[in-house]
Amino acid sequence: MANPPGTPKIVGARVGIGDRYKAGVWTQVEVVLSGGGEALDGRLTVVVPDGDGVSGRVSRPCRVAPGGDTVVRLITRFGRVRGEMTVEFRDEGRAVLRRTFKTAKQADGEHFLPALEFRKLFVVVGESDLGLEAAGKLSGEEADYLPVLARLDDAAQLPSHWHGYEGVDAVVFSTSRPDAYFPLNDDDRLEALERWIEMGGQLVLCAGAEAERAFAENAPLSRFLPGNLAKTISLRQTIALETFVGSRVAILQSGEGRNALAVPKIEEVRGKIELSEADLPLIVRQPRGFGQVVFLAGDLDSPPLDRWSDRPLLAAKLLDLPIAASEEASRQSGAMMHFGYRDMAGQLRSALDQFDGVRLTPFWLVAALIVAYILVIGPGDYFLLRKLVGRMQYTWLTFSLFVVLAGAGALFLAFWFKGDELRVNQIDLIDVDAESGRMRGATWANVYNPRTEAFDFSVRPRTPHARTLVGWLGLPGGGLGGMSARAEPPLLWTEGFRYANDLDALLGMPLQVWSSKSLTARWDAPNEAFPSADLKAANRLLSGRIVNSLDFPLENCLLAFDRSAYELGTLRPGDSVRFDAMTRRSELKTYLTGRRTVMTEKDTYQHEST
Repeated sequence: MANPPGTPKIVGARVGIGDRYKAGVWTQVEVVLSGGGEALDGRLTVVVPDGDGVSGRVSRPCRVAPGGDTVVRLITRFGRVRGEMTVEFRDEGRAVLRRTFKTAKQADGEHFLPALEFRKLFVVVGESDLGLEAAGKLSGEEADYLPVLARLDDAAQLPSHWHGYEGVDAVVFSTSRPDAYFPLNDDDRLEALERWIEMGGQLVLCAGAEAERAFAENAPLSRFLPGNLAKTISLRQTIALETFVGSRVAILQSGEGRNALAVPKIEEVRGKIELSEADLPLIVRQPRGFGQVVFLAGDLDSPPLDRWSDRPLLAAKLLDLPIAASEEASRQSGAMMHFGYRDMAGQLRSALDQFDGVRLTPFWLVAALIVAYILVIGPGDYFLLRKLVGRMQYTWLTFSLFVVLAGAGALFLAFWFKGDELRVNQIDLIDVDAESGRMRGATWANVYNPRTEAFDFSVRPRTPHARTLVGWLGLPGGGLGGMSARAEPPLLWTEGFRYANDLDALLGMPLQVWSSKSLTARWDAPNEAFPSADLKAANRLLSGRIVNSLDFPLENCLLAFDRSAYELGTLRPGDSVRFDAMTRRSELKTYLTGRRTVMTEKDTYQHEST
């Protein structure tokens, strides 16, 4: 049916970064509208189900230019690995256009790919995969759990909101084509990328022969360089890189373009030099807020590194990917599986769903009550009227009375087991970055509701100038209530809920009687209150002291540095702890996993749980 004059047309939609995204996290949706005969102001809405199948609506105002295409970007969360997305355009509150997109094996503008679960997602710019696909296979994982690569032609396809990166594990840039990053100049995409890194993201920056162009003054990537660029040199000694990955294959071999490696030399390095060749830094890890920038001197997609057979090993090292999963790693991953969940979110939701005062009705009690009910309305009613009353016609009265009493008893037991109070279980995690003077917080909460009604959910941190994102928390996997479950749960609502304009609240979220809802929130804010520390490091040991300058005690304190863990106990206000070479410490991995390696009587090593 033809559109009326002046009405735009929904041309297509793209979901995620390079058509890749994860279920249950913030995801960018890009909608393309084709204008009609005149400019039109309206509101674009995207509707997708949450983790429980309830429709969630996110919208923003937009103007559709006449005679051309208008691209509108929104952020939402997908609660189904496979499902559909409805896009609506409303003019003055009236729906003038609606289109539904469904998942398919290929993304073609009319369809979008299924969401990812249990898999890492890496973003690269350019035609080469930089060896990341082969690096992901080194772990020995099954094909369904290998990392996925999202390839972009240029940086203009990156998200324009920082939380559009929430499902991304790392972004990898190679500077062999500096022009691919020029679209980031004077663009909100650059600010989004930088903020995502500061909020905990990871950028891997590979620089080679084109480093001087890529990091020129005012170039978009110059702000991410962990030092000052001095010049580009030809490196003819690569033993350090080969030893770093445990390779027996030389990088430099005879042949065109393979007898030297073009690398930038950076000075006044900011960060930790992880690898160097003489005085030339090759790998640098620079903290950026809660995230980091990993710098590699050398392009992974240019000779000689692109032809090096062990390039995947180097890529895996840069991204901290596991290599050749050991039996020990399998046992450790199995520790999470014993609850029936592969993802930690499943265990977290299960723990938060245990509410004080709310109990499950035992099956034996339900079965006993059913048997008792049948006996009462059948043989019991007959015996009462036949033997005691003597008038069977009263069965219409006694039967109705027994049904009413049984219903009242069932209702009483339900309230006795389930309760009649609104309950909330909540976990808060707060990180403070002393260098940048900022803090971030994450909240996970389950809300138990004893009545059928709708709620507005928001999180208000007790700190000024906090920026908050509030969403629902989905259950990964194909089990009951999972985001990849085949069976859809029955729903009582058709309208669903909506996200606030700034994504800082969920409005009109419906909850069924005696049900719970899993929520999550993220926030960040400036902060100047944190323990003061005067610490120095030498030979992987700490010296100096740390003081609790806060006005409240810190309990079960742990200081983690490099591979060591220092247990500090409780620090009351004003308490201090000094560190030197004799300070008691333990191995960080042992502290976190509860496993250590010991030597047996037969001079062999075995793993032991502590």
